[in-house]
Amino acid sequence: MQISSAPDSFYNLKGDEHGNFTRYRTRLVAQGYKQVKGLDYNFDDIFAPVARLKSVRAMCAIAAIEDDELVQTNIKSAFLYRRMEPGDNVYLVPPKGITLPGLKPGQVLKLRACLYGLKQAGRRWYQKLRDTLRQIGLTCSQFDHAVFYQQLSPAEGSGTTTIFCHVDDMGLKANKKYMPHLIAALKSRFKLSEGGQIHYLLGMHITCDHEKRTISFSQSAYINCILTRYRFDEIRMVTTPMDPNVALSKEQCATSERQQEEMKNKPYREALGVLMYASVGTRLDITYTVSTLAKFSQNPGPTHWTALKCMFAYLCGTQHYTLILGGISSPILTGYCDSDGMSNPDHHPIAAYIFTIGGAISWSSKRQDIVCLSTTEAKYIALTHAAKEAIWLHHLLDKVFPKRFKLPITVYSNNQGAIALSKDDRFHTRTKHIDIRFQFVRQYVEDGTLSITYLPTDSMR
Repeated sequence: MQISSAPDSFYNLKGDEHGNFTRYRTRLVAQGYKQVKGLDYNFDDIFAPVARLKSVRAMCAIAAIEDDELVQTNIKSAFLYRRMEPGDNVYLVPPKGITLPGLKPGQVLKLRACLYGLKQAGRRWYQKLRDTLRQIGLTCSQFDHAVFYQQLSPAEGSGTTTIFCHVDDMGLKANKKYMPHLIAALKSRFKLSEGGQIHYLLGMHITCDHEKRTISFSQSAYINCILTRYRFDEIRMVTTPMDPNVALSKEQCATSERQQEEMKNKPYREALGVLMYASVGTRLDITYTVSTLAKFSQNPGPTHWTALKCMFAYLCGTQHYTLILGGISSPILTGYCDSDGMSNPDHHPIAAYIFTIGGAISWSSKRQDIVCLSTTEAKYIALTHAAKEAIWLHHLLDKVFPKRFKLPITVYSNNQGAIALSKDDRFHTRTKHIDIRFQFVRQYVEDGTLSITYLPTDSMR
């Protein structure tokens, strides 16, 4: 038996897409950190899927291209819809100031509904949401378990209805004819807080242009908030997120007592963490810098802190940047990949890719664990990671939007040697050491899933 007490109630400020506070919110939260693993919950009881941001961007881009309705909604007190499972014996100390009929001093309450804060509450709610959406007629995607879809009949307006969920926040995509029926079906099962046309979701300001059939994402309010939080709102602006003349290394980590004392009160990891959300949300232009600075988060030095401030200075001058997706043309999934070759002293390459549907929907820039012996090898590894992402994206989109994204998927590379390796083993004597896990791209080129095409570096910028 685990007793979870609740702290005194307090108000949390809720904001809008412009960073303005709109209302107060308070809720009763259980102290789930007191729960004991194996006694009060199992390890497989705590994972709850949420929609990947790349899935959200892809669904919104296609909705803009098809000129479908995009509505956002929130389910009020979502976790309370799910009841505790048999054997979930969790007890709650009554909050201060609460008196209940028949409750004697020293007695506790047994939870019958899932409460915010419990380890298993998130997963229990997801199971309730999944089962409910299945009853409405939607199918859960096998490739993103927080994306649900339904193929509509001509009588319903044709096309595809999709719902992407992040806990209790949902985005609904449907044609103008079917959208009222979808909202009515949800209202008959949940109490909704309707947000109207999608405009603010997961900290991103979203704007639809029905004439151009585009949708734009902005995190200007979020960036302005973190600039103020870390007192960088009046910092001198710069034009690049990273100084190209400064090479960061482990030798610059804090080693002396003076440096360690200087870095003691610098919120390096916290500031880097909030920048990561901007990087994965809309600001792909800082992704490389964020991943580079993350290597030194264990023991950053003054030079690393200066580089972090440089990124804040860049965001201060570019916080109005928006990510635009969609367009009049038919949706085409296209990829671009690259690597910095052997420019690093340790010969560990930085592999990067980006995939677009009228704009960037998925991107990555990561340092690889292996040492490369040639530029071709580094580019081939980058091509392999891009191929894996292309295959996942195609599986996701092909199930939700059948036959809309035709094969092969074009992935551009700027290295002729890597392209040749993806087609056959013509450089065997110089590339026979490459791990077999990077050779699977050749199989997908042969079966027509991927088309690896040359594109000069200057054309990729």
